[in-house]
Amino acid sequence: MRKAILALVCLRLMVACGGGDGESSGASGSGETYAELSVSRIDAIAAMLPDQPAGSGPTCADRASWGKPELASRVTDILANADTRLTQAFPAWSDADYLDYSQTGSRTRGEAMMNARKSWIYPLVMAECVRYDGRYLAAIEKTLTELASQPTWTWPEQDKTLRNFRYANYEVDLMAADTAHELAQTLYLLGNKISTPVRQSVLTALEQRIFTPLRRTLQTGNSDNWWLANHYSWNAVCLKGTVGAALAALPDHRDRAVFVAMGEHYIQNYLGTFGNDGYNVEGPSYWNYGYGHFTELRELIGRASENKIDLFSDPKVRNIALYGARIQMFPNNVAAFSDTSPTTKMDSFVLGYNNDAQGLGLSSSLATAALSSSTKQSANSAPLAVASTILFATPYALTGSSVVIDPLRGYFSDVGVLVTRPASGSSNKIAASIKSGGNGAHSHNDIGSYTIALNAEQPSGDVGKPAYTSKTFSSERYTIKAINSYGHPVPVVDGQLQIDATSVKHKVLATHFTDADDEITIDLKPAYSLSGLQTLTRTLHHKRADGGSISIQDDFSYDVPRSFETAMTTTGSWQLIAPDTIELWKTNEHLIAKIEASAAYSVSGEVIDEEGLIFKRIAIRLNGNQQTGWVKVVMQSK
Repeated sequence: MRKAILALVCLRLMVACGGGDGESSGASGSGETYAELSVSRIDAIAAMLPDQPAGSGPTCADRASWGKPELASRVTDILANADTRLTQAFPAWSDADYLDYSQTGSRTRGEAMMNARKSWIYPLVMAECVRYDGRYLAAIEKTLTELASQPTWTWPEQDKTLRNFRYANYEVDLMAADTAHELAQTLYLLGNKISTPVRQSVLTALEQRIFTPLRRTLQTGNSDNWWLANHYSWNAVCLKGTVGAALAALPDHRDRAVFVAMGEHYIQNYLGTFGNDGYNVEGPSYWNYGYGHFTELRELIGRASENKIDLFSDPKVRNIALYGARIQMFPNNVAAFSDTSPTTKMDSFVLGYNNDAQGLGLSSSLATAALSSSTKQSANSAPLAVASTILFATPYALTGSSVVIDPLRGYFSDVGVLVTRPASGSSNKIAASIKSGGNGAHSHNDIGSYTIALNAEQPSGDVGKPAYTSKTFSSERYTIKAINSYGHPVPVVDGQLQIDATSVKHKVLATHFTDADDEITIDLKPAYSLSGLQTLTRTLHHKRADGGSISIQDDFSYDVPRSFETAMTTTGSWQLIAPDTIELWKTNEHLIAKIEASAAYSVSGEVIDEEGLIFKRIAIRLNGNQQTGWVKVVMQSK
């Protein structure tokens, strides 16, 4: 039935849906035109590419590379996981799970089902490449066949009209792009170890679901693959996956050149979202994600073109790369700004590759980068291709001056985001991040939000993102407390929350940075629509002496007396240990917060449990109405 529908769709769209020999039926030739790509540039790229397709790293037949004992020692958990899967049944496709999003708005069941199926590729192929004794081939071929024949590779939440699922009218999304890359990388790594019928089924699926829809968009400019013009992580992720799949699977080198030209041209949209200071408005986890895929794309295109095309050549890329180090309060401790989790760690592969290639002055290296766990693969990723890069790539190094990271602070002046740290080697263990602007995709209403770090923990501050549902990216987004300002450690003025932060022009009023202390003052007034609000500023002051302290002070004035409230937030625990003192903690580290104010105040707390995120909001409210005043919270390690 599905084959009949596919044939009908192909006929209606007048596109080729894959030839019987597995070669691209859409291979480029003379006379073709593209909405944005230059045919002469495609010709030039074609001259750079090898005759045969190739993926990342050496093929598994290269035993001098894959057979090293030290390599096997790096993947022991992956080998064990692969052995376990040989005793398990492959996860079944479930129409009901896929359709759950369209019926309930929940992404959980459909994503879990699709991830469970895709997750088999990585451990099985890695194990076969290391051991190369054929024991995993049957399970690999079963996985390839299942994935090639499932109704769609597109996430349920991206298939809102069910055009992919019901009608095989395919478009490329995040999951489809990375699934395609994993499948193409598998065919490349295992070569003729994969039987001809299975190989053919994968190549046909790649043509139908990835290459033909993309050629159609490139030629006509249709909106199916809108992410080509997108300025955020979608662009980098989908480009990396589809270019990677094309380089590994398409036999015609000029056809591959079309996709390389696509990557080279459209990735500029992703770079356009960054300012000159390199700040990532999507947040730290999306730097890992989007810039990580950009890094992979650089390696893929560079390797294929013998480094004649280098996506790192834009000078701005160095500052984007440095974001991963500059945004950290302590190693692997970053504020959960935008849609980020407080447990986010900066990706060791991205830091290591970029340090090797760009001389960033970090201790990170590709040689020590961590491989993805076979049991905890990122949902939108191609860990098989990344592993080949980690294990075998020698990043092409740029020339240029060396970089010295400021150990005391990371300040992104374009957006007014400050990360302030203790002096290197000191016993002081308190650090902080605060943001004035930097709101774009994945924005929260969080002007002035901050996070306090004590070594590896975050006892107080921005609580991060809730679970994604149909509500998250809809008109209801800012009704979610963790996304609107109520769930952030920022003021409530006369009962009003902040307006849409993407519409606010941030303003830093003053900065003062020395070895002894850091101070920044932010104008919060533009974040509120209250006409009677005359002034509202927030000042963070970090003193590094005597064990260190962080103070947050809000100063306000109204036209007439009105109410004023500020807040602290935490995903940990808290208690009021004195009328003016709050203790907050997660596991080991305890934070003491002492309150000072221009008038009497009350402290109250509530537990917010919404959209899969539980956190506490601690309100500090001045008693009665005030025309002018201030509230100051001084925080130190216990």
